[in-house]
Amino acid sequence: GEGHTEVSIDLREAHSPNYSILGVREILSLDQGNIFTQFSLFNTEQPTGDGGDERIIGNLGFGTRHLTADNTMMIGLNNFYDYDLENEHLRTSLGVEARSAVLELFYNRYLGLSDEYNEEHVLDGHDFKIASQIPYLHWAKAFYNLYQWEGVLREDVNGIKLGSEMQLTPNLNFELAYDDKDTAGVSDEWYSKISFVHPGKEGPTALDGVSDTAWKESKDMSGELLSKVHRQNKIMVE
Repeated sequence: GEGHTEVSIDLREAHSPNYSILGVREILSLDQGNIFTQFSLFNTEQPTGDGGDERIIGNLGFGTRHLTADNTMMIGLNNFYDYDLENEHLRTSLGVEARSAVLELFYNRYLGLSDEYNEEHVLDGHDFKIASQIPYLHWAKAFYNLYQWEGVLREDVNGIKLGSEMQLTPNLNFELAYDDKDTAGVSDEWYSKISFVHPGKEGPTALDGVSDTAWKESKDMSGELLSKVHRQNKIMVE
């Protein structure tokens, strides 16, 4: 089916780069929405006493999205399964989203599955993200991402990510954020992520510069029906 493919590089302080490939494909087109699947494969580094333990994580999810009658708002529901190929960790999640041209809301609940035979514990958790277009920069968003991971042997990990996502060109997206972890012994960090998307996204880019109007006019959100789901693809463990 129709969809898009994304290849990205994630750079974090004191960590090796993470590389990922992600795809979104339509399963069924509906009158005012669709049913879709999203899948990805990436490497990540789990902190250890030696500095880092490399992991390969796969994600597979299915979702449905629906448009309001005037196509200016999109709401969605999704379910994902995450698998650590090296350590056989398994996790599931349920997510909801509500998006318009200038404001986006996301919520995900994560639950660890069948890891009692592992030395590590897969952490349950949740996150909430709100993103808004930056006034006069129709190609840029600012976001606030609140998260919590429920500790099993240690205290919960709470944090806030504050950052910006910018559409540099139709095919190139850049994200920069600060991850403020409100937990003793866990370091705060800056991270950046650059992604190449095919086919290119329609709409304003950094090449358009500063606009004369503060906000984008309400737009047809049907072009976002196959955009990626915003969630934490990495499996959090302790």
